[in-house]
Amino acid sequence: MSGYLPEGWAETTLASICAHRSGSSKLIKGKLHAEGRPGLYQGFSASGPDVWCDGWEHEGEALVVSAVGTRCGKAFRARGRWSAIANTHVVWPDLGAVDLDYLFLHLNNEAFWVKGGSAQPFVKVRETLERPFALPPLPEQRRIVAKVEALLAEVNAAKTRLATASLILRRLRQAVLSSACSGRLTEEFRARASRAAPSADGLAEAPLRTPPAAPGPGGHGDAGATRLPASWALRPFGALVDNHDGRRVPVSSTAREARRGPYPYYGASGVIDAIDGYLFDGDYLLIAEDGANLLSRSTAVAFPASGRFWVNNHAHVVQPKAGVLLGYLELLLNSLDLQHHVTGSAQPKLTQAALNGIPAPVPPTEEQAEIVRRAQALFALACAIEERVAAAAARADRLPQTILARAFSGELVPTEAELARAEGRDYEPAEVLLRRLRGG
Repeated sequence: MSGYLPEGWAETTLASICAHRSGSSKLIKGKLHAEGRPGLYQGFSASGPDVWCDGWEHEGEALVVSAVGTRCGKAFRARGRWSAIANTHVVWPDLGAVDLDYLFLHLNNEAFWVKGGSAQPFVKVRETLERPFALPPLPEQRRIVAKVEALLAEVNAAKTRLATASLILRRLRQAVLSSACSGRLTEEFRARASRAAPSADGLAEAPLRTPPAAPGPGGHGDAGATRLPASWALRPFGALVDNHDGRRVPVSSTAREARRGPYPYYGASGVIDAIDGYLFDGDYLLIAEDGANLLSRSTAVAFPASGRFWVNNHAHVVQPKAGVLLGYLELLLNSLDLQHHVTGSAQPKLTQAALNGIPAPVPPTEEQAEIVRRAQALFALACAIEERVAAAAARADRLPQTILARAFSGELVPTEAELARAEGRDYEPAEVLLRRLRGG
């Protein structure tokens, strides 16, 4: 602790104003009740109030601290009749000196605790409680608690809004993909083009249908239909690309260890390693062949690869034919629901035959380029917003420690001494309070 104390505060130790003891080593979590029912009492383990006991060891209010494990230093409020089991520590404050909720702010802050161990961390209770502790007057403690709780509620609300913003951005990306590959994104582009010249293809308007997967025990219904613009065509994906899967060569992780090099090594989810040689040189589109991501879509299933690189047998390798843009095919595949084209459940797989048979809506080349340009612009905007949201979320994550630091240094609320002077009244400094409690 620094030599500075706010006016009216006193330096003491928690050991002098709190009683403490270890949780009962006779109560083992695995031998207690996992669910509560009438006649049982709350038990606290190192994970919190998650067990129930046939009897109780303590009554009243106290703080139970996780003493061992990944959550060591986490504190929990205990009230009524309860027990603390192995790997916990119980702290009873002298409520005449320290407010229970104020103490909770300290004890529930993992940075407050002195810790030991690495593989199995633990809190050093005695060493922590015997350190110098800055104690404000009791009324000031309660004001600090109220202010901290109000600020933390605002922080949590901000985090909720930021999480909602992230969800909206994910939905925006999907909406852009859907609009791009259905013709909605470039409606006015086609209108301008039609006024300037007739359609180059003159293709009749056709329904876009995603065919059902092979019937299973319950079968699959039709996935629905979307009307294509008159200038668009519907083609099997395989007719739009040249497939290079036969050139792929998987290399085991052990072999790659001995073949480190400058060339990216691609798998179903993108670059997974680097290797000393390459199989491809140019611009290609890689498409996940297997893996849960084909259905969960946590990352893109199609992604471009350029230059010199290596691909294993978990990603299809294709190049677009003349008149078809790689960027448009990337948008198209990432916009599709592949559940009716994927086989397998434990290990979903998109075979080459299934990939080639996917119905692909194809606009004229000029419109493909416009679709790619507009989609990329919208994605760039989404990325910029996402970066700002991520930065704000990182700041929000740091705010609780900043709030607590200000609270425990007397900077968050006016001190009791300042309020007493402003209101023309007396107050009891913490040093006087401690002497009174000690009978001095």
